Amino acid sequence: MDTNSFRDREENRQSRYKVFYDLTMGLIWFAAGIFFITAKYIGNGWGLDSLTTSLFGIAALCYGLFRLYRGFSAKKRR
Repeated sequence: MDTNSFRDREENRQSRYKVFYDLTMGLIWFAAGIFFITAKYIGNGWGLDSLTTSLFGIAALCYGLFRLYRGFSAKKRR
């Protein structure tokens, strides 16, 4: 087995895993952001004030969008 061939296959496998991981985590963080932003409207505030949940929701939403962007840009580069 050629070591360059093995290295190329391994880098390709890791690249696919990273894209999948970024997209999955982006969706999870995006959903968490939506949940925390709308928590005050659906009645699940967990005893936190609406400012705290809104700020965390906005931060999670932005981070989720960043992870989705990173995943899609890496997928496009492959």
